[in-house]
Amino acid sequence: MDNPEKGSGLTMMLERSNEIGADRKFVGKSIRKNGYGRDGHLKIIELYSSPSGLPSAIDIVNNKLILLGPGGVVGEAIGIPKAGRSERLKDAAERLINDEKIQDVLGRKLIVTILKPNSLAKNLFEKDPQKRAHYNEYICNLHRNTLIELTSFNPRPNVDFVYTDVALFDRGPYDDIFWSYALKEADLIDDIEKDDALKISARSVRDKLIDIVFGINVPPATSLRREEKRGEGYGNVMNPEFLPIIHAIYMKAEREEKLRIGLFSLYKEGRITESDYSDQTKGFLIRQTRYISVNGEDSKEINSDKFFNPLRGQLLYNHGVSEELEHLLEKSA
Repeated sequence: MDNPEKGSGLTMMLERSNEIGADRKFVGKSIRKNGYGRDGHLKIIELYSSPSGLPSAIDIVNNKLILLGPGGVVGEAIGIPKAGRSERLKDAAERLINDEKIQDVLGRKLIVTILKPNSLAKNLFEKDPQKRAHYNEYICNLHRNTLIELTSFNPRPNVDFVYTDVALFDRGPYDDIFWSYALKEADLIDDIEKDDALKISARSVRDKLIDIVFGINVPPATSLRREEKRGEGYGNVMNPEFLPIIHAIYMKAEREEKLRIGLFSLYKEGRITESDYSDQTKGFLIRQTRYISVNGEDSKEINSDKFFNPLRGQLLYNHGVSEELEHLLEKSA
């Protein structure tokens, strides 16, 4: 991969965040306070320069496509709201960009892009209960389309593009699986609508477009307490009725992962066959992608390492650092 020029297009997302500054917050609830023009209308272009994550792999502000470079890594953070997902992604980006070993291997600083495609849905459209299934499918398609933009096409000769080494999704296709089940459990969508959404997400899973999934969670009471500190009222998701539903599904994945690790150990010891391992893990929510469990109530230092170390190891292995191989083999069975 050619050495990208810092000023030529895609900026390292952390540096973009620093340049914009803490006084300009664009996504989520904060955009409803700060992201409007004098006429009261949303400044949609601000979504495409947000330090919280780009809404797609089309960098409109810099007039470039963003493509995953050779040896690149795609990570996705999932989990209950207010568990610290977005903060840990930004922290991981900073540490990756400044890691000296990565710089030595690549011969330059790393380029990291944080993506938050669902910011389009959250900021452009209301959650109409009568169209909740369409809203959910829209988010599923936003995530899949962004992954396809990153990984699947060659740009036309007259289109500028820039490579990114690491793409970090603040929610993505794996999270969509959890939310589709939760929305059905809460009677917000029906079985057919759930299955339609799952088909979209399953294609990205099948195509192995995500390398690592980080599941960061806290109990629903902690999530609500952190939300209350913002001075906001309860919403369609951040409420005592829905949060326990989505949390229970995240915890199901945590239990499945512990079981999968045990089954994999039995497989490595020759006590079960590869077919046995595959059969017993077939229905797991997260199966073939590496899953990192993160307790959102642990210290920032502990959780920073849990995000940073797997991304660093995968990236170095992809670029030929063979000693990073061993801990990556586990999910290949």
